[in-house]
Amino acid sequence: MGIANSRRLLYTCAMTYDELLAQNENLRAEIITLKQSISALEAALKTALEQLEAAQRAAKRQAAPFSRGQRKSNPKRPGRQEGHAPAHRPTPKRVDRVLAVPLNRTQCLKCGGDLVAHTIRVQYQVEIPKVQPVVTQFNIEVARCAQCEQRAQARHPEQTSDALGAAAVQIGPQAIALASEMKHELGVPYRKVSRMLAKSLGLSACPAAWARAGQRLADKAEPTYHHLILAIRQSSVVNGDETGWKIGGDNAWLWVFTSEGATVYTIDKRRSHDVAERILGSDFQGILTCDCFLAYDPLSCRQHKCTGHLLKRCSTMQSIQQGEAIQFSQRIARLLRGGITLHDRRAQMPPEGYALAVERLEAALDRALAGEQSDAENARLLKLLRKHRSRLLTFLHVEGLEPTNNAAERALRPAVVVRKISAGSRSDVGARTHAILTSLMRTCQQQGRDFLTVAEELLRAPVPSVVPLVKPRPASLSP
Repeated sequence: MGIANSRRLLYTCAMTYDELLAQNENLRAEIITLKQSISALEAALKTALEQLEAAQRAAKRQAAPFSRGQRKSNPKRPGRQEGHAPAHRPTPKRVDRVLAVPLNRTQCLKCGGDLVAHTIRVQYQVEIPKVQPVVTQFNIEVARCAQCEQRAQARHPEQTSDALGAAAVQIGPQAIALASEMKHELGVPYRKVSRMLAKSLGLSACPAAWARAGQRLADKAEPTYHHLILAIRQSSVVNGDETGWKIGGDNAWLWVFTSEGATVYTIDKRRSHDVAERILGSDFQGILTCDCFLAYDPLSCRQHKCTGHLLKRCSTMQSIQQGEAIQFSQRIARLLRGGITLHDRRAQMPPEGYALAVERLEAALDRALAGEQSDAENARLLKLLRKHRSRLLTFLHVEGLEPTNNAAERALRPAVVVRKISAGSRSDVGARTHAILTSLMRTCQQQGRDFLTVAEELLRAPVPSVVPLVKPRPASLSP
């Protein structure tokens, strides 16, 4: 037995019974206090873990129901806001028929009094007429060379195929384009497309026929698709993003790259930088706006990291953090919002004042990233921000560059809707078809073009050719 233990034993033996009893009571009270503290900490930890799990589950949820989070106590009234002009339907410019609607009584149904002050009020009804498909018969002249027996066949500009015999009955280009848009833009399955077109337009074809027709349209549109890739490569700013996809039940990724005038989708089983480099090219001279996903790091082009994604991460951290740990994410969010406000006010500020404000904001961000963080979440955020420090406030130095990656998010939204309905593509051919046709549809929307007209031009071309939806132009952003 050591000297310290011997002294402790002698001191205990020297204590009286009352002193031992009082010490015992003090120890019991201390144990109760410690147990209460442990229970409170366990409850706080349980609440924090539940909040973290809910936040992670909400971020990864791919199907309904969606949580709206905390509702506002005084939300805005739905519908047209005060001060906005009403959006009434315009009066039709053409009236095809006029029907008289006489009042076939002379007395009031309520009191029996005579009806007086007769007037005529006008109402319009715009209706879809009953559609009867137009069937065109092409009497195609076919001949054969008298010397080499080479076959020669005529072709009309309205034809979409040279097939004869068993394949002589073809679906018209407008019908193919409409079915393709319903499938790839609206997400309607081909079985429903087949049923709807048969009931409403009298176009009878099995689902597989519509699917094969969409694939033929994609084959004809492939040169135009590569022309859109060229336009993306020569754009000054490109927004990129990706989301999950399925090909035959296997994991894949749908990527989107959108600029001011063109959008390109591609579906690949890889989620690596090779996909982005394949679309943008190895010598892309513009600016890529994207999130902090690792696949974008090896790219040699200039990048801007989406401020919206970082603000969302700060908001998620603040929902689960407590005490002093929350101050770091609040500080970062305040600086990022200040950058967005400064960006929005650039046109109203003198150049010298704007440059000084940007310099101060950059210095404030450097000071925020200079220290160390003991909290694990804060440490991870700090590491991420330091890694991409040169890519955080690029939008303040390049005129015309947006702070967020919302353009790519909006371009992904229709694809997410289609994915929820179809769960992806059944084959590589279906994935290729979806990528090509959705690229054309989205670009037509940006360019104010009618996809049905573009598809008709593509299908009636004898060989696949380029429809110039957008003219590639060099980078024009001012540094």
